[in-house]
Amino acid sequence: MTRSHRALRDHAEAILEHELRRAHKSLAGLPEERRAALEAEAARVVTALVDAIIQEARREPSVARALASIYGTEAAWEPRLVSWAAD
Repeated sequence: MTRSHRALRDHAEAILEHELRRAHKSLAGLPEERRAALEAEAARVVTALVDAIIQEARREPSVARALASIYGTEAAWEPRLVSWAAD
């Protein structure tokens, strides 16, 4: 996953969390299970949208360039296990 793809996913999740907090008062009147289901469905939709954008970026260079211009182009850093021999 590229840096721009990870950043897009993180950005979308941050927006989702912000909007759910903003709607908290409106959602407070719902039964807990209904509110949880609504939040889960909103998260599913956000994930599907991000996945679709990433898929389109793999096919369409202009979408990839747009993401890179917003989020950067370097590959996302992934931690790796490294063996270190003791001296």
